[in-house]
Amino acid sequence: MGAWGYHTFEDDVTCDWAYDLYNTEDPHQFLLLSLTQHLSDGYIEYDSCSSFLGAAETIYALLFHIRDNHPDNFKEWIQNNRDLKVADLKPMCVRSLNRVLSEKSELNELWSENEEDYSNWKNNIEVMLNAFK
Repeated sequence: MGAWGYHTFEDDVTCDWAYDLYNTEDPHQFLLLSLTQHLSDGYIEYDSCSSFLGAAETIYALLFHIRDNHPDNFKEWIQNNRDLKVADLKPMCVRSLNRVLSEKSELNELWSENEEDYSNWKNNIEVMLNAFK
């Protein structure tokens, strides 16, 4: 595992997801698919959790503001896409974030083993979750 931090883009897999976002022709559809493609009632793998978080963080930044210490290319992409309409994706963000925080989430499972930063990681997600409700 590479980069690992409790903020959304302190994870290499989420940064890889963002690279795909920057290069998509249809950002709204990409965000929608990122939030729904792997959303089942079963176990959610790490990569899917990272896609959920990346999409939710992007939608949060477009609707509200850029949080934390995001990469410069993310900040630039948000500025260039401020007119993207994403409010319709808020319910999918809520469902996806709840799944990331569930006991059927590989990412939650991994973070729960980190006594020092688990509460920070969880709080980071809950801030977005509460904003989307």
